[in-house]
Amino acid sequence: MATYENLHGRRINVVSSNPSNPKEGEVWYNSTLGLIKGYVLAPATISSGGNVSTARTQLGGCGATQSSGVIFGGESPSLTGATEEYDGTSWTGGGTCPATKSDMHSSGTQTAALWGGGSPTSAETYEYDGSSWTDTGNMPFSNRDVFGGSAGIQTAALQVGGFISPGNYSTVMCEYDGSSWTNIPQTFPSGPRTGNFSTAGIQTACLSVGGGPGTPQTVSSEWNGSAWTTTNALATGNSSAVHKGTVSSSVLLGGPPPSGGYGSGIQTWDGTNWSTSPLTLTNGRSQGAGAGTATSAYIATGTGPGGTYTNSTEEFDAAAVETKTLTTG
Repeated sequence: MATYENLHGRRINVVSSNPSNPKEGEVWYNSTLGLIKGYVLAPATISSGGNVSTARTQLGGCGATQSSGVIFGGESPSLTGATEEYDGTSWTGGGTCPATKSDMHSSGTQTAALWGGGSPTSAETYEYDGSSWTDTGNMPFSNRDVFGGSAGIQTAALQVGGFISPGNYSTVMCEYDGSSWTNIPQTFPSGPRTGNFSTAGIQTACLSVGGGPGTPQTVSSEWNGSAWTTTNALATGNSSAVHKGTVSSSVLLGGPPPSGGYGSGIQTWDGTNWSTSPLTLTNGRSQGAGAGTATSAYIATGTGPGGTYTNSTEEFDAAAVETKTLTTG
């Protein structure tokens, strides 16, 4: 039988504890554990997280990491101002917002979130500090259905377009500086897409993808702080998905595909191309909320088959190099 030395021309190092800074592909024998270990590529995964308390759709949500997110507002089926916080395992109640809206701007982190506008038509803006909401400067115009164009943080946010009124899709863009909103002269290239596209990134660098109306589109557009550029298209048309990450790396979770229904697909962006992940969500859904990064994110609640509201949370973790057991020895 071939040995590791025969195959690779060297013996496995014997150590009493795993190396603190191994190199990719490195293999060793941990004598304390009696196991052969390696620093190798682990596949991407989808796993179940904690269920939200108030299942809803068209809600706000944000968070810097998979284990520190916040959701708020939405329809359940009546409008709600309920806030819940996620710690990577379970959801707990947070401070209730004085507004009851859906489809609002949402950006920021669990302890510094921003809520703007929403439906029914509103210009109100609220800031969350991890325990309570405070009314702050109004948006430049009353709006509704703007959640797909949210990017940035509480002190530097960007809002791109939105479905402003029946039959009126806006191309207007505005910025928030931590106290007030200001219109900017640039506009989004396609008003109709802003009703249900998905945006990820920061105020000066974001990526808006998909949208409608009608059949979900494959268009992908990048904002550099002064202008929009069309990038390579989505692998599959999409709308109303959770989009997390940056202009150089992001993930798109769920959302209706062109074939209709409630999407369970996952697409990833590497800064140049979109790819379809072999993984799928257990619960197809649209108009949910999420938090995290391109490599570690979640999607929570949203509209599922039959128009019902799911209370499930699903966590996505991209393929990553990590220490794995290669044999039981």
